[in-house]
Amino acid sequence: MKKLTLGLGMAIFLSAGAARAEYGMAGCGLGSILFGKDNSMVMQVLAATTNGTFGSQTFGITSGTSNCVQGGVVKAQREQAAFAEVNFQDLKRNMASGGGEFLSSFGTLLGCEESAKPTLAKMTQTKYEVIFASSTTSPMQMLSTLKTEMKATPALAIGCSDERAIARAEGRPMQLAKK
Repeated sequence: MKKLTLGLGMAIFLSAGAARAEYGMAGCGLGSILFGKDNSMVMQVLAATTNGTFGSQTFGITSGTSNCVQGGVVKAQREQAAFAEVNFQDLKRNMASGGGEFLSSFGTLLGCEESAKPTLAKMTQTKYEVIFASSTTSPMQMLSTLKTEMKATPALAIGCSDERAIARAEGRPMQLAKK
């Protein structure tokens, strides 16, 4: 049974490399394959939880599978994931205190306008217990939950965007990415 489950999981990962990059707010990964790009809160929480539980988003970004294709989207997600991994403890402190240089820099990687960064800092302080649900919360789980909370906060849903994050990652002026 274990071999079948492992084989099925690997087949999904490997076959997903050919899939078009269509996913919702939770990003690429196994969650995007299972739940698609339905941006309803429930579906995106399920997709983000699946990505966090199985580590499929990190694997997909690294390998270019699981709806994680090459280009600006992957570059932006890689930068966000790497920053979260390397600066995890500093981000936790900044989020708990409601601001700081690590959180401000992270906001830039997440595609936040300067005017949205104070709202991001306040939201991370207010939602700290949600973002870091347990003492074993990983950097990727934190990132996934943070993005979900950002989309659920109207000012951040407007002031922070994947399009701006992608434009920044590609070296394009961020104002070109505004809607």
